Amino acid sequence: MSNILAFPVKEQPRDRTPLELIVEQELLDLGADSYMVDIIIERMEKFLALASFEFDLKMKVSKNCLDEMNQNVFPVISNMQESMRNTMNDMLTERVLHEIRLYNLEQHAVK
Repeated sequence: MSNILAFPVKEQPRDRTPLELIVEQELLDLGADSYMVDIIIERMEKFLALASFEFDLKMKVSKNCLDEMNQNVFPVISNMQESMRNTMNDMLTERVLHEIRLYNLEQHAVK
């Protein structure tokens, strides 16, 4: 039976990730049509997967050092998370704007 050919099967569309849904809504709010949204999100798929990374900062702390952790360590971690969140938001915004420009240039080149 080694001579049986496998026919290509059309992939089922997958659900969008939460970050892809955010990008989709932002693009729609800017007036993008569904084709443009699909193209941009497809191009950004790997970037959005990387941008969705979460640090696992779980740790076990003894009760003796918990007060010191609350005063010294947790505020630093919180500030670091806020800084990283802001940086990721800026990177995401720049990437989306870049993709919009690229899409528009490609559309004008086709005409």
